[in-house]
Amino acid sequence: MKKLFLMLALVMMVSTTNICLAGVNGNVLNREEKTIDLLINSLDKKQSTVSYSEIAKGFSPQLKESVTADGLALLQDQVRERFGRADEIKLIHFERFDQGDRATYLGSFSKENVVRLVFIFDKDAKMTDFALSPVTIEENK
Repeated sequence: MKKLFLMLALVMMVSTTNICLAGVNGNVLNREEKTIDLLINSLDKKQSTVSYSEIAKGFSPQLKESVTADGLALLQDQVRERFGRADEIKLIHFERFDQGDRATYLGSFSKENVVRLVFIFDKDAKMTDFALSPVTIEENK
């Protein structure tokens, strides 16, 4: 009976530890997703109520230099021209590295069926880079 109780206590301790470790990763992802959501929502210039200063809070200093308020307005125009309006965007992959993270999303837009959105973050959960690229599917004939 004592062995059974000790085994049960050990299993409970291990499972609790795993849950706590997953919580740290989840908190980082939540912080990073706030920045991603603000950036994605700002891409639709006509419906966006997000200011550049709100979005830039999640940017690294280097990204703030390369994506200014004017640069964001240019990006909004380019996204609207090339991809159209975002219909649906979903997280498909999240990777943690020693010096940062990478979150990959797939989205459907009015002019492009499938677009890959990749967001790179440093170890302080500040966005350092991002890219939007259409995904082409080759058909076998």
